[in-house]
Order: sequence, then structure tokens, then C-alpha cells
Amino acid sequence: MRVVTGAQARVGARGPDPLDRALADQASEFHVVCDASGAVRWVSDAVATVLGYQPDEYAHAAAGGLVHPDDADRVADALAAVGEAPGLRRRLQYRVRAADGTIRWVEATVTNRLGQAGVDGLVHTMRDVTTRVMHKRRLLERERHLRTIVSSAADVVALLDDAGRIEYVTPSIAPVLGRSRRSLDGGWRDLVHPDDALLAVDVFEAALDSPGQTHGPVDLRMRHGDGGWRIMEVFVTDFRADPVVRGIVVNARDVTARRRVERERQANQTLFNTLVEMAPVGIVLTDDEGAWTYVNARVAADHEVEPETLLGWGWCRCFDPDDVERVRAEFVAWNGEGRLVTELGAADGTERRWRLTLSRPRLATGERGAVGTLEDVTTRRGLDEMLLGGAAMGSVAGVVGSAAHDLQNLLASIVFQLDLLGDADADRVRAVEEAVDRAHAIADDLMSLSRPDKRAAQVVPVGALLVDLTDMLAVLVEHRADLTLEIAEGAGASLVRVDRSGLERVVTNLVVNARDAVDPRGSIEVRVGTVDLDEGSAPGRPGRYVAIEVVDDGCGIAPDMIEAVFEPYVTTKKDGNGIGLAASRRMVRSWGGDLRARSTLGEGTTMTVLLPLAQS
Repeated sequence: MRVVTGAQARVGARGPDPLDRALADQASEFHVVCDASGAVRWVSDAVATVLGYQPDEYAHAAAGGLVHPDDADRVADALAAVGEAPGLRRRLQYRVRAADGTIRWVEATVTNRLGQAGVDGLVHTMRDVTTRVMHKRRLLERERHLRTIVSSAADVVALLDDAGRIEYVTPSIAPVLGRSRRSLDGGWRDLVHPDDALLAVDVFEAALDSPGQTHGPVDLRMRHGDGGWRIMEVFVTDFRADPVVRGIVVNARDVTARRRVERERQANQTLFNTLVEMAPVGIVLTDDEGAWTYVNARVAADHEVEPETLLGWGWCRCFDPDDVERVRAEFVAWNGEGRLVTELGAADGTERRWRLTLSRPRLATGERGAVGTLEDVTTRRGLDEMLLGGAAMGSVAGVVGSAAHDLQNLLASIVFQLDLLGDADADRVRAVEEAVDRAHAIADDLMSLSRPDKRAAQVVPVGALLVDLTDMLAVLVEHRADLTLEIAEGAGASLVRVDRSGLERVVTNLVVNARDAVDPRGSIEVRVGTVDLDEGSAPGRPGRYVAIEVVDDGCGIAPDMIEAVFEPYVTTKKDGNGIGLAASRRMVRSWGGDLRARSTLGEGTTMTVLLPLAQS
């Protein structure tokens, strides 16, 4: 087959015209004329620029099949249809093989010029559209990817027109609001709660006034398909100017459960804060260095200042400088175990005293620092002096007993309020509950200290009482020490006239003190025997006494503290209240006996309860 190029047809033997050659080199399309059978009769020189073939090379390649196999049948059918209709024009896109072996997309406009003078063939105008096709395919792929993400998201995404009518909504509308697309023909306004309609209109109009800017979030109640209401967090953005979107995009997510939890947490926090502010004692929070980060109203009222002035290190100016220096040193040395209990005097030199009690709760938030109470103990110290001086004992006991009774009532009210809190702040509630438990114990000891002689005394066999008590005592010490009970021959049947529950309380108090004094797996022995005491050593009349000894191998008590530990509010334990031993001795003495101590530092302590034998 002879192929005649366009340039040869125009210029003949004179060779190609320079202008024609320049135009061919810059052309973005080329032309092909085929006969009715599809054989190439003529190819323009621009084929070299577009596909890299010389005209005769293209003709031979076309004869062998340039069209991609996947497109060959479609192209053949289209050309056959054009060949059967003179004057018909058809546009096709298909893949062909370029001269370098790559596959290129071409767009061909095929016109039937069969029988037309000077042409008599099928005219193909072809251009390389590979870049355009690839861009379009990537765009479609990204669109499908984005549509898949949006359609499967938990959020509801809707496209609205200027009037607020819903043009598109993601399938998530069904699980989120229990609705189908068909049920939304009335527009989004039909979904919004009447009380939220104005807010919805405001955010929609605000979005229209500032295209491209996202407005929200706002909470709107929307009706669910089941008739209930869901709280939806809504964002609105005007994308009408975007040629791809051309609408107002609304993003909405269901936050009903989250808002309910937030409301409950806020209500519980408010209740907790109210309890703290109404507490009858001062409450403080500190950072890890001891600076105060919070004080309740009681602390500020005690010092007649605004709470803000006590924050940071502002609290230091309210107390004696020497006490402040000591307390800060104690805080630095404190390892956070147990409680730090200390006292502070007033900065103005008056007799006022405050007891500061701190503990470090383990908070789930990981925050450090301490929480504690600040209690004015000035009046208590005055009562202590009256107790120690023996003056007005009856009146003081009555005051103490009345105060303990009132404290018990107040604690019961606090426990009731704590029950209402539930799990509002589990760590802080737990810390308050522990403080309440300690306060209950203190109140019980105060009651015992104030009126031990009012208990009903009865004749009790000491041995049987202690045997019955041993199981409970073993539980109290089982993870700390080994407990043994030793009753001397004949001592178990000894009788004493006491209040049975009171004696049980005394022995329990002594065993618990011993447990706290020993190292892990230490030894505690409860020994029961009898002893004859003369006039100089007997707590009352000379004679035979039952001796109940609680012996431990713990840390011991310093010599100068042996008698001091029986004074009210004196303690050697970090978390002690200093009432138990004082109340126990007073109780035992009311039965005609005594409570005595002997100890050696580093070796242990023996507490001895002496009770006169009773007649059977």
C-alpha cells in the first residue's frame, strides 16, 4: 500500500514547506483518512508529534492493530456504524499503542466522507487525551473514596440548598436518627425541636453570611424516628461557591449520651462542692510542694480574709513564723504515707491553735499534692488543760459528751450526703469516707472519755471474755502480726466487775495499738494472770488483781512519753488521734483499776490492765 503524506501532496517534488513542518511539529492532533475497509490512505505529519510515528510507520502499525485489545471490538463497531451512514460523525475515546510502546488515550472524531470528491474516505481527527483521562480517573477515584468515607461515618452529613431543603444526606441518617432519606422531604426544620428552631435559623443564616467559614458547634434537639429527641452537635459551612459542592454542608453527630453524662457529672460536682463549702471544718488542697491551691469558706472565715489571699504561700502569713517553718520542713520530709498531723499557732501571738491534718489520696487523674483539714483546736486545748488539772471534771465531761453526740449526728448527715454523690468523683469521695470513719472513731472515744462511769457494770469472767474476743482480734492483726493468748492457770475463772463491752473495747484498742507498732509479721501476746498488790502499788485498795497484759515487740515508746501517751490528744502514731489510751485509762479507773505502760525503745511495749477481783 502506498501512503501519501499531506506535505507531499501540497509541495510535490519541491520538498516540505518550512511553515508546514513547523506547524506539524507543534500540532496537538493529527488526521487520518481510511477507506471503507479501515485501511489507512493518508496520515498527517503531526502523528509524529502526537504518537511518535512517521506517517508510513503509523499506516503499517495500524494495519497490525494499534487499538488496545480491550477497546478493539467497541471501536470496530463504532467505525462500522459510521461507514454505513454518509455524513455521520462520531466521537470516540480509546487506547492505542504509541511508538515508544506506551499505551495512550486518544479522542477521535470520525466523519463519513465516503464518495465525497477529493476525500472519499473516513476522516479521523485524533488527539492525545491521556493526561485528561488520567486526571479524570483520579478525580473519580478520590470522589468514590471520599463518598465511601462520608457514607460510612457515624456522623450525619447533609447537603442543603439556599432554602434549607435537603439535597443529599449520608446513609448514617438511618442508625443515628432512625429515618430514611424519603422521610426528610420537608427539610431539616421539620426535625428540629421547636425550642431550638430559632438557634438553628441563626446558625444557618450566619453560615450564609460568611461563605467558607464553619459555624458551630451548636446543640440542637432533633426528633428520632421513634418519636424521642436526640441532642445533635451541629456544624454548618456554606460551600455554594465551590464548583464541586455547590451547597451548604451540615455535619451533625449524636451527643445525647455525652451530654447526659456531663449534666450528671456537673450536678454531682455541684453537690460535692456544696458539701465541702458547708463543712464544719476547714478543708484545703495543696500542690506537691505544699502551697495551697484551694480553701473552703470555713478556712477563710476563721482567719477573716478572702479565700484568694490564702492561696499559694499566702497562708503562711496567718500563722506563727516558727510553726510555718516547722510545718514546711515536715511536709518536705513526709513520704506521703499515712497522715501528716501537726499544729500551728496564730501569727498575732494570741493563744489560738489550729490542727492541720493532710493525706495524699491516689487520684485517677495522676495529680499529686495533698488534701486535708484545718481545725481550730483552741477550745479543745482549754478543755484539755481543765481535764489535766482536774478542775470542773463533771462539767467538762458533759461538754465533751454533748459535743461527741452532736458530732455523731453531723457525721450521719455527711454519710447520707455522700451516698447521694455516688461515683461523682470516686477518689475524692473515698478520701472523705475515710475521714468520716476516723471521725466516727474519735467521737466514740470522746463519748467513752466523757461518761465511762455510766455504763452498766457486771461481774464478768475474764478468761471467757478474752477467748470470745480472740477471733475478732486475730482478724484485726492477721496481715500484720502473729497474735497469741496465754491464760495462767486459775486466772481464766477470775471475775471482775466491769462493763463487758467497755473492757472489750479497751483490750481491742491496746491490741490495735500494738499491731501498728510492730514490723510486718511481728509478735503480739495477750497474757492473763493474777497479782497481789500492796498499798503502795495498788490502784485502789490492796489485794488481788487480775492483770491483762498486751505485749508487743515493736518500736517501743520513749521514756519521756510513757505517761504522756495517756493524755488526751497525745499520740506517737502519724495517723493517731490521741484519745484511745486516755479514754481506756479513764474507763479502767472507773472500775477501780488502772492502765499502766512500760516500754523499751526498739524492743517493745507492755500495756497492763489491772482490775480488782470481784466476789462471785
